[in-house]
Amino acid sequence: MRISGSARHNRTLGALIRLGQRLAFACQAWLLLCISLHAQDLPRFREHMITDELKLGYQLVAADLNGDGQKDLIAVDEAAAQLVWFENQHPAWKRHVLAVDVPRQLNADCWDVDGDGVPEVVLAYRFEPSPERSVGNIVFLQSGVDVRQPWTAREIDRVPTAHRVRWIDPEGNGKKVLLVAPVVGRRYLPGFDDPVPIYVYRPGQWKRETLSSQPQGVLHAISPVSWDGGPRQQLLTASYLGLHRFEWTGSQWVATQIAKGDPSPCPKCGSGEVRLGHIGENRFLAAIEPWHGNQVVVYVAEPQQWKRVVIEDKMDNGHALAVGDLDGDGRDEIVWGFRGKGCKLWILQATDARGERWKKTVLDDGGIAAADCVIEDFSGDGKPDVIAIGASTHNLKLYENAGKLR
Repeated sequence: MRISGSARHNRTLGALIRLGQRLAFACQAWLLLCISLHAQDLPRFREHMITDELKLGYQLVAADLNGDGQKDLIAVDEAAAQLVWFENQHPAWKRHVLAVDVPRQLNADCWDVDGDGVPEVVLAYRFEPSPERSVGNIVFLQSGVDVRQPWTAREIDRVPTAHRVRWIDPEGNGKKVLLVAPVVGRRYLPGFDDPVPIYVYRPGQWKRETLSSQPQGVLHAISPVSWDGGPRQQLLTASYLGLHRFEWTGSQWVATQIAKGDPSPCPKCGSGEVRLGHIGENRFLAAIEPWHGNQVVVYVAEPQQWKRVVIEDKMDNGHALAVGDLDGDGRDEIVWGFRGKGCKLWILQATDARGERWKKTVLDDGGIAAADCVIEDFSGDGKPDVIAIGASTHNLKLYENAGKLR
């Protein structure tokens, strides 16, 4: 049978297309294999006990408080009446008292408001989940000549159930404002439709303004981020309504819903924690869902929405969450832990370029009931370390990044 030139051309073209498809598939498979193999190459971590004498550890703040260029640690202990910080004298740590008579302390954040090189601290204390029983003192703490002596406190407001305090630079001009977020609005336990306000304060004036009452039910997390990598910061929130991004437009704060979180009926709905991470140029969100929940969830961007990928669903009282590039490959890892039975601290590494598949590695098996964790270089060697604070385990641990085996 004679084959026409057109048919021969079509057959050749088809063969080339199939060959191209096979080559593309092979390249994709090779790339995923390389990524997967590389993801297995975690640094080694050396464990150091900073203290095992906390009452009920809750939050960590990493900041250079003494001006020596190394990150120190503020340890918020919700069952203590003193706010303490640990001076980084690597490899040792020295405990100091920052404030006294601050019972039921729950959250703190730092920023150098007056530009003298020593960050000021804002602390929320006298927390209770019920608005009727919660005072919610918000105090502004400044150091004296010696940062190792107790700081001077000035009360700036009282917000019942004040649960999160954060500094944010919404205009990108270096002039941060303070955010204060209660955990509930009018009542506890709240209804799904109970609005929860987020308040804004400008340093010096300390006048309460309302950023938004968009979150509902329980507002557990507020996280300032640089969404596009620029100087302007946006705010991520995690509540019964899931995940939202708030952005200052110059005249108002605009809310965008990112995801609805756990689809279960409330109170097992929405999101409890959120962090922004990157795999190369691809953005992802790490979340704990629902509030104090059992799931670690990663959200990856798609053209019309964010895809929800459940990585873990067997936690008990999930609470600790941090994101950072531990191995220096340009792709962020996720560190997460929980406070309940069988507590563990884990590291997640992406094994694909989008963040849909992750490899789990145990960092601490049962040694810390992590309520919070941070990723920073605490040893001064340029490698990011992990520090976690324990609730029922009463401890504070450094997991020093010792680098990879050669």
